[in-house]
Amino acid sequence: MSTIQIFGGADCWETVPELPEGAERWGLNNLILKPSLKPRFEGWTRWFDLHTTTHIKARKPNVYPWECQQTKPVVRWAVDSQMPSSVVYPLEAGRDTFDNTRLFVSTFDWLMALAIHIGTERIDLYGWEMSHPHYRHQIHVGRWWLQQAEQRGVVVVNYSRSQLFSARYPRPPLDTLVPQRMYGLETD
Repeated sequence: MSTIQIFGGADCWETVPELPEGAERWGLNNLILKPSLKPRFEGWTRWFDLHTTTHIKARKPNVYPWECQQTKPVVRWAVDSQMPSSVVYPLEAGRDTFDNTRLFVSTFDWLMALAIHIGTERIDLYGWEMSHPHYRHQIHVGRWWLQQAEQRGVVVVNYSRSQLFSARYPRPPLDTLVPQRMYGLETD
């Protein structure tokens, strides 16, 4: 696969281009339902919601019905019988590519791992600011995933003011990063 466009919920400094032939556009969670963000997801090819159905219904009840109506893949931890297009995230395949790492603390990490695993040549990142204190713990591990892409020859282009690229504090050594629980999925 040549290019994957991966979208978060922050601002982008550049208009989202047409989807190139053979490329994919990935979105996540409730972003499709935000009016100001909706246009950027036109033409999405895979949607990711790496939360339990209980979590989705409780925290974002308007998202679940939308996901159930989709005909393109909605990637989840498990197939949902109410969601005909739900597909399972290839958990073990992604981990095997990275020596069984457990460094996954956000959806960003899982998306990067999958994009690298399937052999993409280029990853375009839109809307991954991560400046809110809620996301600070995710930055170091996200930067590790960017390093994994770089080490495998994947070109990563950032189109946002992202702490993943501009954090002023040094990245800690890998052995000091600790695996954490993400949305109820045990990663350690």
